[in-house]
Amino acid sequence: MSDAKHEKTGWRVKAPATSANLGSAFDCGGLALRVYLDALFIPLEAAGLTLAYEGKTASRIPLDGSNLLLRSLALAAQRCGAPPPAGHVLVESQIPVGAGLGSSAAAVVAGLLLGVHWSGKEVVPDQLLRWAEEIEGHIDNAAAALHGGLVFALCNNTPRVVTLKADFPEEIKLVLVTPSIAVPTHEARRVLPGSYARQDVLHTLQRTALLASTCFSGRFDLFPELFDDRLHQPYRKALVPGMARCLEYRREGLMGVAISGSGSSVIAFARDHQDQIAHDLKKIFVDEGLQAEALVTFADNHGAAVAGEPLAPDYVAAIEKSRFRHGQPVGGKK
Repeated sequence: MSDAKHEKTGWRVKAPATSANLGSAFDCGGLALRVYLDALFIPLEAAGLTLAYEGKTASRIPLDGSNLLLRSLALAAQRCGAPPPAGHVLVESQIPVGAGLGSSAAAVVAGLLLGVHWSGKEVVPDQLLRWAEEIEGHIDNAAAALHGGLVFALCNNTPRVVTLKADFPEEIKLVLVTPSIAVPTHEARRVLPGSYARQDVLHTLQRTALLASTCFSGRFDLFPELFDDRLHQPYRKALVPGMARCLEYRREGLMGVAISGSGSSVIAFARDHQDQIAHDLKKIFVDEGLQAEALVTFADNHGAAVAGEPLAPDYVAAIEKSRFRHGQPVGGKK
């Protein structure tokens, strides 16, 4: 057992993946999932931050100053008036990058929470989401990752952030199917038109209102047509082979299917027959020549959380020795 007097404390944060847009809730709704990014921040004496990453699509994760988690950690510390953070961050993530499952939002929320803890200050959730909006440009994923559950958010061009959360029921299974193709957010934005026909806006508004109403009333009477959006899915489905067929897929037990975020994943809501639904949706992508992974999971109704973690001296020493394996530290005192 280590000597408590020499024991250092790190902070561990766990942030959930999220599925935004949910068909008709374009740029305003998001749902937290039981798929997680886990990050341990180990404060060290030397200046700057380094990061090690293990998990899904690791080759898509930058380990330099452009890393979203490190940027968010440093920004929160700065906004709280704290010294530049110094230490090593160990990240394990189950969330694939570029797949529409909120990997960026999970990293941003995790970084912001770690930065706030580094500073020793208290920051209200709305302020955290303002910082997330500053980094990402939107908060639908970040709001769901922070609060958990189904979250609708109002933020762009408003003096304050407004979010409403509903716990999502356990009896609705979430089927996530991710093909082996990434859809960069900028590409998914590029294909959207600059304006829309009135009937298409009305079509989507009706479904957005019904989706929010049934969920926040506690009924959760979901059905496939509720996810039939005309603002983003008709344009983005062409970016991924098989996506159009996934959106048209129907069978008993299926409550609806939508592009998750901007893709490439799809999310299906199921009362039952979830394993068959997962198999069928995965097969659609495979038939198009893509590899695909399917996961049946549930909503996370708790959101991101951070807690202190005692670190044994020998563990800290090992990190000290290995902390430069990804090059020079990011940030720190000059």
